[in-house]
Amino acid sequence: MARQTDNRILKVLAGLFLVGLIGLAIWSYNTYQENEAIKTQLADEKAQIQEELENISAEYDAEIEKGNILSADLAFAKDRIERLVDSVSNLKSDVRVLARLRSELSNIRKERKALQDRVALLEMDNENLVRVNDSTVAVLNEQLIRGRDMDSTITRLNDNITEARTLIPTNFSSKGLIIRSSGKQIENDRARRVDDIQVCFTVPQNPLAIKGVNTYYLQVINPDNNVLGLNATEQFDGQELKYSKVVNFNYEGQELDICELVNAAEDDIISGRYRFNLFDGPNLISSGEMNLR
Repeated sequence: MARQTDNRILKVLAGLFLVGLIGLAIWSYNTYQENEAIKTQLADEKAQIQEELENISAEYDAEIEKGNILSADLAFAKDRIERLVDSVSNLKSDVRVLARLRSELSNIRKERKALQDRVALLEMDNENLVRVNDSTVAVLNEQLIRGRDMDSTITRLNDNITEARTLIPTNFSSKGLIIRSSGKQIENDRARRVDDIQVCFTVPQNPLAIKGVNTYYLQVINPDNNVLGLNATEQFDGQELKYSKVVNFNYEGQELDICELVNAAEDDIISGRYRFNLFDGPNLISSGEMNLR
């Protein structure tokens, strides 16, 4: 009888212990869930603070681009925010860290408000200065416009004179040549037989053109896009020109026919389309094409 009583007591104790274990497990699970929820909430708040800091930094960027007198102050404040944003990404999301970030964010908000007020005041002062100077500027503009009109007229006249003086070659032509040992030249359009290429053009009569020695740059490009002849380079105000030959001639105001051999290498003379360009300095003044079979 006593043994049965002892067994019942043991069963009761075992049941209580099991209930205790279940209760402890439930409490531990609930505590874990609460901790995870708190961590998530802290991480979300940290991300929101970081986003607001980045937005304020972007606002400072926009103000700095305007180039106002407070640019140095704005740049200093922006640099401090960027350092804080960099540190935020490396900090754990706990209560103490968030308390510090809230405090920093509050100070930055106050600083931003103060800078915004100063910027607004400066912009208002600038607007007042603009209004005060409007009448003076209007008078000056009227005088400038009159001066510009006169300058524009003079410039147009100078441009017209320059254009009228420009020598624009005509009758631009080219051909392949067989060159005999005697010096005799025979025209041919078969690439394998051609020894060299000749380019001809006419400098027209122009009483307004300046007399004297002139220099053109002849550029001949074969079907493989190679510049024939010298394949030298000349620089004109930062522009690079590759040319085949320099053409110098003495202009005396009368029509002048000019023919030049390119002095092309034998391997560069191939079948296909050739392009010819004539430059006066960096300016293209004439062009043409030909084909060799």
